[in-house]
Amino acid sequence: MFSRILAVLSLVLICGLSGRAAGAAAPFLDPKLPVDVRVADLMGRLSIEEKAILLNHRGPTITVEGHAIRSDQWNQCLNGVQWDRPTTLFPICLAMAATWNPELVEKDIARVISDEARAIYNRWRIDPGAPGQHKGLIYRDPVINIGRNPYWGRNHEAFGEDPFLTGRMGVAYTRGIQGDHPRYLKLAATLKHYAVNNVEGGRMELSAEVPERMLREYWLPHFREAVVEGGAQSLMASYNAINGTPNNINHWLLTEVLKEQWQHPGFVVSDLGGVRTMVEGHEQGGMSYVDAVAQSLMAGCDFSDREFQEHIPAAVEQGKLSPERLDDALARVLRTRFRLGEFDPFEMVPYSTISDAVIDSPAHRLVALEAARQGIVLLQNRGGLLPLDRSGLSQLAVIGPLADRVVRNNYNGRHVDLVSGLAGIRELAGEGIELRHAPGATLHGNGRSPATQVDREGGFSGGRSIKLLASSEGAFIEFPIEVTQAGEYELELRYKSFADRGTFQASIGGRDLGEPVDMFGNGRYGLNAELGEVELPAGSSTIRFTAVGHNQASAGHTGHFDRLSLGGADDLEFELERLEATTGWAEGVGDPIEEAVALAGSSDAAIVFVGTDESIEQEGRDRNSLGLPGDQEELVLAVLAANPRTIVVQKSAGPLTVPRLKEKVPAMLQAWWTGGQGGTAIAEVLFGEVNPAGRLPHTVYASEEQVPSIDEYDIGKGFTYMYLKDEALFPFGHGLSYTSFDYADLDAPNEEVSAGSVARVMVELTNSGSRPGDEVVQLYVHKPDSAVSRPQRQLQAFRRVPLQPGETKTVALEVDTRRLAYWNAGDDRWVIEPGKYELMVGASSSDIRATGSFTVSR
Repeated sequence: MFSRILAVLSLVLICGLSGRAAGAAAPFLDPKLPVDVRVADLMGRLSIEEKAILLNHRGPTITVEGHAIRSDQWNQCLNGVQWDRPTTLFPICLAMAATWNPELVEKDIARVISDEARAIYNRWRIDPGAPGQHKGLIYRDPVINIGRNPYWGRNHEAFGEDPFLTGRMGVAYTRGIQGDHPRYLKLAATLKHYAVNNVEGGRMELSAEVPERMLREYWLPHFREAVVEGGAQSLMASYNAINGTPNNINHWLLTEVLKEQWQHPGFVVSDLGGVRTMVEGHEQGGMSYVDAVAQSLMAGCDFSDREFQEHIPAAVEQGKLSPERLDDALARVLRTRFRLGEFDPFEMVPYSTISDAVIDSPAHRLVALEAARQGIVLLQNRGGLLPLDRSGLSQLAVIGPLADRVVRNNYNGRHVDLVSGLAGIRELAGEGIELRHAPGATLHGNGRSPATQVDREGGFSGGRSIKLLASSEGAFIEFPIEVTQAGEYELELRYKSFADRGTFQASIGGRDLGEPVDMFGNGRYGLNAELGEVELPAGSSTIRFTAVGHNQASAGHTGHFDRLSLGGADDLEFELERLEATTGWAEGVGDPIEEAVALAGSSDAAIVFVGTDESIEQEGRDRNSLGLPGDQEELVLAVLAANPRTIVVQKSAGPLTVPRLKEKVPAMLQAWWTGGQGGTAIAEVLFGEVNPAGRLPHTVYASEEQVPSIDEYDIGKGFTYMYLKDEALFPFGHGLSYTSFDYADLDAPNEEVSAGSVARVMVELTNSGSRPGDEVVQLYVHKPDSAVSRPQRQLQAFRRVPLQPGETKTVALEVDTRRLAYWNAGDDRWVIEPGKYELMVGASSSDIRATGSFTVSR
């Protein structure tokens, strides 16, 4: 490819460019020339060392013909741009999938996210001294890994368990952030993590053993759609191996499938530290860095970290990396950067007019609110308890450890003025309803004894630190410290800041030390707080840190305690995680569950917020249970016993297996981690101002025994709605409404449909209830009498349809018969079987309202 570009460049030069006037811009800076010609001209001016620098996403700035080319950095925008200034926080991507509304994702959510990312870039381009991080335009999103594993710690980043739904969302998100200009990209999307990345434990050395047919039919289709249809500019090679070959050096995956079969013109980037983790993880030090870099590039990985910059020259010199492949990799990266407008006059790029006034603007917050509204799922509503009638309420109990929290994840940035569920309910309830709030329980341990955990991270003193998983004010952690000489000591605490940290008051013997320590921040290690001076006797004393509140921008009350330093008669240091820590509650704080029960019992209704947070579902860790963590289930059942008008709001990412709650609790919502405006959306649903229409993008298993081993990558063994054995707790696609819908007159093609064409299916849908509402019409297909094992049903089309009471619409759904093919591994090809295909149309994968069939011709 690069040789063809050079030929075109030579022709252009022969036609007169070589005679350009002295001082004229180099061809690579001429926006009138084709991109490939400009790329080739730039590359012809680079040394091999400069090429290597440009393939390091965090490399130093180089200058070519007076034009500075800075590295792009590592930019994230999962459900809001990660920046050190406030940006709009959207619901997690799994909640976006629960909207079953790709148009909302593309035209609204992704548009807003990319507007803010472009505005951040424009801000520092216009003013190089502008405060805040100077972010680039290549973003490491969306995550379109499939949610096969309900324990996966990163389910919140992805779009659920189904490849068709994930593909539609991936295409929408990609198109939305890349924009629709025929010449310029708004941002460059990076599909993560390619491929079969679905387990956090041991992810840097594990090998996913997957039959090729399952790879082709389940693990790869959504990546193909986002590349071919969505036009994604780049993909990230995941840490794991597939069938023994690490993805960073998997030529079949990166080149044969992606670049040859799918004709991807863009680039592949390694995951952060991908070369290093391959050397130290998969190969256990048995591969040199030069070999790792050479093999990565030769396999099709085009872009990486400092290892590329440091070892590419040696790899070429030793003949392990061909110059042609090096140039192909760089050309792929540079084409994207040219299309982003980095080498054109700033004012020529249409996206350069996006002002930083849009960042976290009221208009953008309204989009985040609508996204939260559309993703909330009504799981059950026995007796019509919801929506709540405000005229019949005088006291309302709002309970739970997540009632007054907005949960964020490690890819979020700084976000302010977030609306918790409690705040949203308070706003909509008005002055006529008395709100009563108590946390009632914790996400870790039990409410009577706050839990701790020891984190192992390189930034801590000694590589470890202890975290207090406090859920509210009054929780404390204390440590014994011993000095051999009595006297006056100055105390200093080393800690780590984070987005969910609280504010802690230190004390010894009931005497407060210094000012409260606000631990909120952006994840900085090695912060120090001076606690002041204290007189200590020889022997043992106890220092206590009590949660006394939290920063207005914080999402919680947790604390990280790294090291305590004493200066005085002796100079002493205590690694706090090595001491015998004790936790508890400050005097005057009673039994949390009993307090919550008392409030619930004397209220007209109780709303209990339960679920998970980023300490449970997060990159680097998988869940160890599908149940509610801590003593939250005990809390719900105790509140329910005190007040039968109890509503549970689940705030989690992955599915929660809670059969006792399904059996006993009359009304439940799945509200996800709903972003900055989610509290308002939840309140609107509870009080009936919004009719819920979210649908589950995954199966909620009835028991953990239903789930195969997480090391089993063949979903045919019992994973997902397609192969689930026995009944789900809540099925894929499930979601109720405050109105009702009737299906009628399914119309499928009478004539045979040719293989490779589209079958059009029609169904009549009527809102037979009294409220306006949206229905998500879902079409599933099954092939009876197939030559191979097939899913019992598989999603092939869906549409979210708004209807007024009494209104009827004819809903058209299209089935692309190419999606009905199975992979014949023996012949290395797709096969569309002729014959009858069964159609199932309904409100979920198990709530089928109309059936039919059509036939594919031979």
